[in-house]
Amino acid sequence: MTPILIGPKGFVTCGVEQIYYESYGEGEPIVLCHGKGGNHAIWYQQIPNLAQSYRVITWDQRGFGRSTNVTMQSSPTVAVDDLFAIMDALDVERAHLVGQSMGGWAVLGAALQKPARVLSLTLANSIAGITTPEIALMYEHILAQRLVQQPVTHLSMEGHAVLAEQTVEENLTRAFLYEQIGKSHGPAPVTMSLLLKRTCFDSTEVAKLIVPTLFITGEFDIIFPPKMIQLAAACMQQAEVVEIPCADHSPYFETPQVWNTTLRNFLSRVSEA
Repeated sequence: MTPILIGPKGFVTCGVEQIYYESYGEGEPIVLCHGKGGNHAIWYQQIPNLAQSYRVITWDQRGFGRSTNVTMQSSPTVAVDDLFAIMDALDVERAHLVGQSMGGWAVLGAALQKPARVLSLTLANSIAGITTPEIALMYEHILAQRLVQQPVTHLSMEGHAVLAEQTVEENLTRAFLYEQIGKSHGPAPVTMSLLLKRTCFDSTEVAKLIVPTLFITGEFDIIFPPKMIQLAAACMQQAEVVEIPCADHSPYFETPQVWNTTLRNFLSRVSEA
């Protein structure tokens, strides 16, 4: 087996909970934080690529993958504490934090709480709790639309669209794998969508954060549309936005080569600054 694909894995104890992690490669640490439809295994298209140059850490939020949720306290706020617990257990003082959708709340929350421990932020298809009146209005409208109608042209994971029609048509095997990875744990905490909506970071506080930030979005994302992502990015001092064509809510899964290159280029610029 390629050496970069061999690394420590295990559990970090957080109270009565066991939080699962895996670590691959060497170099500056990158912590990948999954979304509501995934777990640590969802990053299989990123790890072999990124671990050639970085130490790549994946983990499961409470109630996802192999992590427990005995106390039923899984939430965006608790995820921040668990993220720091993993970094501490693995002797990671500072890291590049990457959050996909739900994972964006964890990484931005961590950056706001302890900015000195964050080398950079990547918010992938996520507003990450950034709130302005315009973003809040769009969020309400999108949620109302999703309650009424679910597009038949999208693969659905527990009631929300995640993959573009083109992805499903061109690679049904990959689309099926996405579904299977998401089903490898119990149902996501039923209150998570509501908790995400209620966990808001004031735009004035976000504006004070000085951390290089990349927003990645997909052209056809209907959960957090590109316009919504642009509004969130405008609240930050050092943010840039990359929109990936022909992708929906999961470009890291749908177009991994483009997504990986986009992330690598950003991380290189951060390291060179």
